[in-house]
Amino acid sequence: MTGYRALISALILSRVREPVGFFFAFFFAPALVLILGAIFGNDPSPQFQGRGYIDATLPAFSSLVLAIIGVLLLPMNQLAFRETGALRRLRLTPMRPFTFLTADLTVNFVIGLVGMIVALLVGALVYGVDLPSNIGLVLLAAALGLVAFLALGYTLSGLYPSTGAATGIGNVLMILLMLSSGAFVPLSVLSEGVRKVFDFSPIRHFVKLIDGLWSGEPWSDLLVPTAVLVGMTVVFGILGTLLFRRQRT
Repeated sequence: MTGYRALISALILSRVREPVGFFFAFFFAPALVLILGAIFGNDPSPQFQGRGYIDATLPAFSSLVLAIIGVLLLPMNQLAFRETGALRRLRLTPMRPFTFLTADLTVNFVIGLVGMIVALLVGALVYGVDLPSNIGLVLLAAALGLVAFLALGYTLSGLYPSTGAATGIGNVLMILLMLSSGAFVPLSVLSEGVRKVFDFSPIRHFVKLIDGLWSGEPWSDLLVPTAVLVGMTVVFGILGTLLFRRQRT
């Protein structure tokens, strides 16, 4: 437990010392809510089925945190550990790999969850978006989606050959996820063909789950997006663990 706490402190300090990554994890999504809300306002519009722009897109803004951490920040941090030899040096210490993974997962999970909560609170406090009565279920779904994308991030960190590749490929993946999230343009205003293509994006299933619960749908009506996120957690969790063990050799 002492090693776990020490790792938590060290990993948090390493994040704070990288202001760019810290900004994107914590403030990017809330800043976009503020900026786009100021541009488009939140007055009811027929284009958004009688809802305002922020009302229609706020749940999707929380998904941006998942995209940034899962496909960009987490893999880049893991590759930095690998390229500096930090992962290999773990073999020379009594610390178990499970302890390191748990600490790293904890730090990324807390950062991601706080970032999503801040984005939702900005929409509620600044633009008057009504918080759902089942806020506990919404946060539980947010945690599930975050774990799924963290598992994806660990898998990508084992597949990317270098931090340069992680930056280039990660940015492309992040842009695709952001576009398909519906945060910038609600998918209801797009053509049916585009919506069908975007349905293959894993982040769409997260947004469907969050948006459905936010609108008051019972979780039993949202089994498909739930199954996708659980499947991601299991499959990428196993792959990420195997690839992490290989990185230490």
